[in-house]
Amino acid sequence: MKKLIIGMMLTIAVLCLAACGGSSVKVGPFSSLIFDSGEYDDAVQEVFTYFDSFEGCTMTEIGYAGDDAVRAEAKARGLAPEQVMVLTSTFTTDSKDHQNGLEPDHTYEDFKWILTRNTSAEPWNHEDHGYG
Repeated sequence: MKKLIIGMMLTIAVLCLAACGGSSVKVGPFSSLIFDSGEYDDAVQEVFTYFDSFEGCTMTEIGYAGDDAVRAEAKARGLAPEQVMVLTSTFTTDSKDHQNGLEPDHTYEDFKWILTRNTSAEPWNHEDHGYG
């Protein structure tokens, strides 16, 4: 029953993302002992919102980096794991010169997105992105 509910929630989230222009983005499967699917969906939406500023870029995939990545990032930032979400994505750039330092005509894979919050009752905030 729990898997059915989670599956339905993820399907609803994907449909909502499609309505918001994320229809061509593959949202990866989610499994975590730290977060629920609603927290994941909210984090994905926050990345989509921030990614809108990446002119000439097309995201093709996004997913959860895993609990181990979250624990490591939380430790490095001095935060509790519940306060940090780590996602990875794949996106491409167009042929234009990108003023934000991205290479033209390039595919970025395993591009990290770090989101944080002060408490689990607060929304996710984009904290950092890139490789490393």
